[in-house]
Amino acid sequence: MTEEMYLAPTRYAQSDHMEIIEQAKKLTNGLKTVDAIKSIYFFVRDYIKWTIEDVKPAIEVLRSRKGICFNKASLQIALLRAAGIPARYRLEEASSIVLKPYLPPDVYEFFPETIIHVLAEVYVEGKWLGCDATLDPLLSHSLWRRDWEAGVDLSCIPSIYKIRVVGTYPDLPVDLVVKPIKDIISQERIMAKIEEHLDKIRAMSPNEKLKLFTDHWGSEVVSFLRFRGMQK
Repeated sequence: MTEEMYLAPTRYAQSDHMEIIEQAKKLTNGLKTVDAIKSIYFFVRDYIKWTIEDVKPAIEVLRSRKGICFNKASLQIALLRAAGIPARYRLEEASSIVLKPYLPPDVYEFFPETIIHVLAEVYVEGKWLGCDATLDPLLSHSLWRRDWEAGVDLSCIPSIYKIRVVGTYPDLPVDLVVKPIKDIISQERIMAKIEEHLDKIRAMSPNEKLKLFTDHWGSEVVSFLRFRGMQK
């Protein structure tokens, strides 16, 4: 590993921006490395709402408090690097079924069969680990929501829907992640409809969410996720 490559600021992971540096200090001041990683992870996961949108740099994600997976990863990576912790992007190809609960049915039809999911990887204790902070808690379910821990390679994509790891990158490869959804994110009407749908999910009771995920993913997948959640 060329450590400098994964600590340096880039176009989208702006770890040298003063607001990013100040936020990283607030989150990690005095903490050991693993605790600093967790602090940044919880901030990006819990306080940056997931949505679907066009690409934007880390500072805009911090200011807007919302972002698609690759934009949340940009902020997380920028904060990690600002704290002196090597971090990079990991791209995973997944079946678009993974998005089905999160989209209005008529919008889901516009999505391609596969999508590119992006998460942050962090270098800790001599190895790279996924540290996926994509879904804010109200979009998940407490029965299977997992937290990042040292030694855990965390991706929010259920393994049954994961096709392959595309690769790892020091900066966001925009063409790879945007091209499959370019026509969708260019339409404001569709974006507004997605935002409304996501807010409805956040307002659901746990039982309503369980039914939503079961309806779209099937009982076998939901049972697997619940079993995995019990293995914490």
